[in-house]
Amino acid sequence: MKRKALLTGFTVIVLGIIVVGAVDIPLLPNIVGSSGLYVLAAPFPDVNDSYPVYRTVPPDTSTEEIRRIGNLFGVSGDVRGPRTSSGEAKIVDDSKGSAEIFYYYTNSGAFRYSIPDKEYPNTPDRQPDLPSDEEARVIAVTYLKERGFLPEDVHVEGVRIGCSYESSTLTSQTVYTLTKQVSFFKEIQGLQVYHAGVGATIGENGEVVSAGSSLREFDPKPVHDVKIVTPEQAYQRLSSGNVMIQPLPWEYDKIVVTNISLGYWMETKTEPQKYIVPVYVFSCTATWNGKSEEVVRYVPAVDLSEMQYLT
Repeated sequence: MKRKALLTGFTVIVLGIIVVGAVDIPLLPNIVGSSGLYVLAAPFPDVNDSYPVYRTVPPDTSTEEIRRIGNLFGVSGDVRGPRTSSGEAKIVDDSKGSAEIFYYYTNSGAFRYSIPDKEYPNTPDRQPDLPSDEEARVIAVTYLKERGFLPEDVHVEGVRIGCSYESSTLTSQTVYTLTKQVSFFKEIQGLQVYHAGVGATIGENGEVVSAGSSLREFDPKPVHDVKIVTPEQAYQRLSSGNVMIQPLPWEYDKIVVTNISLGYWMETKTEPQKYIVPVYVFSCTATWNGKSEEVVRYVPAVDLSEMQYLT
């Protein structure tokens, strides 16, 4: 079945048909966007015509609530802030040697605990004794569950290197892995929440050196079911630069779209947000000068005709 691409603004159409293995890619032309040539190498997902939108619950910004959550991490002291621009308030606890800091964001209810000296160690001369990835996962899950920050709809996403240090001489190069990060994602009615989650950083001897959540509370009863654009229309939005986060200017030779999915969007923790809305997620591989990197583009999924319900 042929599909017709719409020409948007100064978008340039480059005709082509792509087939990857045994998967038939929809017959939508490749598109030259502001960041380079988009190459569609993934099938369009099956989606419903409409999805529910949820209203966020304003966070408790009282000094008592900020102290209560800080105490869960063993941090106590006076609350400083919040700052007018970011809504960031914090408690600094110097009573245990290394300073411990608890951050709370009044625009979202997000929070973060950190021991900066251990989360970002300075110039180590040896490889710290770190747990295995599986051990780090168990440590993080246990730590967060004990504090009530892992509900049933939040799942382990993965374990990766948090902080590392590289030491080089004329004849050798040594890389130390200093911490490991364990990340978690939330689901809403089976769809993943993007741009927010839960995480913990594990340091030497399995110590949790940072942890937090950027998830927002919301009313589980939907406000309204909104019509969304089709995956094909979302691809056109991608090509015209209509994305949730504008990428830094970078001239890629090619951006290959390897997967397309639908999820829910939560704003940056420093920003207020009234509604949690559907978003298309384009996972891509960008190439330039023989190099490549994985990039993700988030495209608004709500049809323009539905915006009246989100004001």
